[in-house]
Amino acid sequence: EHSILCYPRRREPHSHPFFQVLLTTGPGILMRDFVEHRLSGVNLAFLGPGEVHCIPHSPRLRGRFASFTQAFFDGRTPPPSRLLELPFFFGGTTHAIVPLRKKEDQARFGALFEEMEREYREALPDGAEVLRALLKVILVRAARLGARTDGTLPRPARLARAFRLLVEEQFRERHLPAAYAPLLGVTPNHLNDTVREQSGQSAGTVIRERQVLEAKRLLLHSDWSVSEIAYHLGFKDPSYFSR
Repeated sequence: EHSILCYPRRREPHSHPFFQVLLTTGPGILMRDFVEHRLSGVNLAFLGPGEVHCIPHSPRLRGRFASFTQAFFDGRTPPPSRLLELPFFFGGTTHAIVPLRKKEDQARFGALFEEMEREYREALPDGAEVLRALLKVILVRAARLGARTDGTLPRPARLARAFRLLVEEQFRERHLPAAYAPLLGVTPNHLNDTVREQSGQSAGTVIRERQVLEAKRLLLHSDWSVSEIAYHLGFKDPSYFSR
């Protein structure tokens, strides 16, 4: 409620390039990719990069949210990212909301969000590691409560999710959507159209952003040269990688 007061444009449909997890209390509406979710009680809600969303005027809706990037979530953990294995992101609207019906679940997640906010405000040494650990606890425990199998997802959402997971495994070797389409049993055009429809990004953009993310991580956390990183990521020409 403080965030919306400071940035009222968040009531209008918008998107952003990072992930969010929200803990909401009270009645209200969350619009996520043009589907309205009517909230009541206590809920966890999940938003992925590129998803158009907003919270229309809901005076009695309260809560907290955490925004984070894949780079922060992964830290120094090597790919594939555990983040994309969770059921909440790139899965259509099926897993968007996880109701917390039991009092003990409400108290448990409330305490985790409070601890995360306190850790963030105190900004103590190694605070990022503590925040990362708390975030992972929230997501894993939420998956225990709310996960259904991917078989319940619409076909376009299953395809977009399968593509994301495949990119996590093979982004070093496969740089173009045409290299992924046969593995998924679709044409490159169909793959690109579906991924754009589900995430707001083209399939090629997804691949390139994953390569750039890995390059940033290696530049920051390894002692490899630029050429070594380029070859590791499958670039035959280090000068092209540098550009």
